[in-house]
Amino acid sequence: MSDPPRELSAPDPLTFLFGVHNHQPAANFDGVIREATDRAYHPFLALLERFPEIPATVHTSGALLAWLKEQAPPTFDLLGALAARGQVELLTGGFYEPILPILPDWDKVGQVQALSEFIRRHFGVKPRGMWLAERVWEPHLPKTLREAGVEYVLVDDSHFGLAGMNPSELGGYYLTEEQGAMLAVFPISQRLRYLVPFAEPADTLAYLAERRETAGSLTLVDDGEKFGVWPGTHRLCHEEGWLRRFFEALVGASWLRASTPSRYLDSHPPRGSIYLPTAAYREMGEWALPVDAARELEETKHRIQALPDGEKLGALLRGGFWRNFLVKYPEVNDLYWTMLRLSRAIHDCLARRPGNPKLLEARKHLWRGQGNDAYWHGVFGGCYLPHLRRGARQALITAERLLHEATRGPRLAWSRGDLNGDGQAELRVRTPTLALTLHPRAGGSVTEIAYLPKPLDLADVLTRRPEAYHGRVKTASTQGSLEGVRTIHERLEAKEAGLSELLVYDRFRRASLLDGLFPESGKLDPLHPWDLADVVLGDQSMEHRIRRRPGQLAMLFSTANPSGWPLRVEKTVTVRERSAEVSVAYRLRWEGTRRLSGRWAVQWNLALTGGDLPERYYNLPGRPALRGRGAAGDLVSVELVDEWIALAARLRWERPAAVGWAPVETVSLSEAGLERIFQGSSLLLEWPLALERGQEWTERITLTIQDLGNSPGGPPG
Repeated sequence: MSDPPRELSAPDPLTFLFGVHNHQPAANFDGVIREATDRAYHPFLALLERFPEIPATVHTSGALLAWLKEQAPPTFDLLGALAARGQVELLTGGFYEPILPILPDWDKVGQVQALSEFIRRHFGVKPRGMWLAERVWEPHLPKTLREAGVEYVLVDDSHFGLAGMNPSELGGYYLTEEQGAMLAVFPISQRLRYLVPFAEPADTLAYLAERRETAGSLTLVDDGEKFGVWPGTHRLCHEEGWLRRFFEALVGASWLRASTPSRYLDSHPPRGSIYLPTAAYREMGEWALPVDAARELEETKHRIQALPDGEKLGALLRGGFWRNFLVKYPEVNDLYWTMLRLSRAIHDCLARRPGNPKLLEARKHLWRGQGNDAYWHGVFGGCYLPHLRRGARQALITAERLLHEATRGPRLAWSRGDLNGDGQAELRVRTPTLALTLHPRAGGSVTEIAYLPKPLDLADVLTRRPEAYHGRVKTASTQGSLEGVRTIHERLEAKEAGLSELLVYDRFRRASLLDGLFPESGKLDPLHPWDLADVVLGDQSMEHRIRRRPGQLAMLFSTANPSGWPLRVEKTVTVRERSAEVSVAYRLRWEGTRRLSGRWAVQWNLALTGGDLPERYYNLPGRPALRGRGAAGDLVSVELVDEWIALAARLRWERPAAVGWAPVETVSLSEAGLERIFQGSSLLLEWPLALERGQEWTERITLTIQDLGNSPGGPPG
């Protein structure tokens, strides 16, 4: 007789590991953080509290937690209550949300342990897992993370795809290691990232049901801002009830079990072992590519999507390596190398004096300056947002000041060497009030003018450069989407008309002391005069030497016969110990047989804290705004004033000059669409030249930074 047919048992429930990652840059405006709290963070937690059957994972970056504690206690306390009753598992991470792989190991461990200790002290729990900022993964991380007390991390399933695995078949968690230090890795489902909350809850449940028999568990931990801050999502998630319906659908699915990574880790074995290559989330890799490569990748993706199996084939495409943001944006690279230099110095000092309060405070500001937000560019603005760059620079300037005070370093110091990893020598000079960085191989130009007491880097003006999305600016709509709420990665809307007119790119990095010889007639654009120049020094190497005298330091730059012209140019930059001044003396000597008739022009690019409000202006008749454009003749000085920070930057010189000024504006992509961003002010000073052979022309320009007293408050959000 044959055996009776066996009844087929129902498949095991699928475990759904759901949660949010909440982060705001430490330098963000209070109004922006409060809006995110009111529209996303608090409503999410309040609704989750009404569904105790749904355990969830929450990561909140350290700077945001500290802000919530002081500025939004109800939200902070609600998060603590959910953690105390075991419904929410809290994740650790770098306290100021840094890109961990680029930090020295002592800062990796220190930042993670700082957030873990904050969570333990305020919420009484010890985090086991961590959120990896921007999901930037490098293979050396497991060892350092285990030293920091981390048992698991979450990364995108596309990371696994780069290791040859099929993201549509992933589930559970995997083990990886470095030098024997084991770390569990949970893959975040990209499919779920794009479904939630942009498709109906039923569509998400249908996908989860498809994966029930093979996945074991699926993970979705994604930006908390998508539940109320991203365009249209507050209406969708809260006013129209999408999030409530989603939670109801999870509770109503008998075949689905919500859990947390730690519970799953304790009750299920790993699916296997894996070694992941360097990676970030898919879009981040695309943004890190050089412009031409990014455009080619975008075109290839569109062509592949037209194929029957285009979605599967498209998953095989990959972008670039996150660290190439440091190549793509020299301004970011400067932040990185400054951070490394300070980190080493502070670490070495703390090894000798571990309890020194000033050094510990310096390290706190160093960590704040390591926050990821100013170190890359993508949909969220990143390094294109001046207040984020300014926040990182302010933190590092403050760290350097505190380090100098703790070590009682010399009042006037200078260094020469490769300060930014480009293989060329730069000069840096520091006084009690100023820090300057100059580039002999770029015409003696200046890319750092840090005023230490405020602190503010007046040279922090971002260069106008092409971006892959600029090719679509002309076709972007200014009317808003008519297709409902979409993920920000699919949006291309313009916040105003006419942005394509701003797509002009700079020949040089935006710096100060960019010089040139021009014909005697013709109108010069203060933003981009160089195409009309006969001689340009911004890309020419100049000889240099240092001359030190009591209380001052002079850096002498010189070049002969630039671009084949019979001209000798000398430029001497002098810094004094006891004043917040930079003096620049020019000496031109003409060696040509014919008379020289022309103009000498010097460009300064300076940034205060904004360009629009009446409190920020040129101290000229009519007080033109720093974001304005204009020109005037026969001036011997011009002053930029920022009453919000009570600071003025005054340029003065000896011979009357023509002065033109214009705003440096870029076009970048944010979650709200394409937008114009004011980066700083460009000023062009012009003097007529009339020289016979052997004659010389001299001029001296002095930049004076004046503290106007206590500021009335920070800039409004």
